[in-house]
Amino acid sequence: GPARVWLDAGMTLPGLAMARSIGDHLVKKVGVIAEPEVKHEVCHMDDGKHRYIVIASDGVWEFVASHQAMMLIAKFIHSTSGATDAVTKLIQTSAAKWRQEEGDYRDDITAICVSLHELIKSPEWISQKP
Repeated sequence: GPARVWLDAGMTLPGLAMARSIGDHLVKKVGVIAEPEVKHEVCHMDDGKHRYIVIASDGVWEFVASHQAMMLIAKFIHSTSGATDAVTKLIQTSAAKWRQEEGDYRDDITAICVSLHELIKSPEWISQKP
């Protein structure tokens, strides 16, 4: 199985299969990286295209490729519930693929979709412009 991080030397507590846990400085001494990787990208929002950020756990990415996720998001993002409906479809798709591949077992599935187009239209965003 995957490498696990244990808090106790005797490995009596459940181990966590991971190498990074943002902000979790307690487990830094056993090899977990608590600092996030930060990458800045310039995103031009004036070309009329909608932009989205999808943040998801490895349970989503195990059987759903990033381009498949974005196709799902693009298909459902303009429904009544917007990003909520789109990310729900992504989670449902991921869960179905886990069921197909692994039966009753599946990893945790978590996903967030942020519509940058909607974000920049919000009064809070507008009030923060220089």
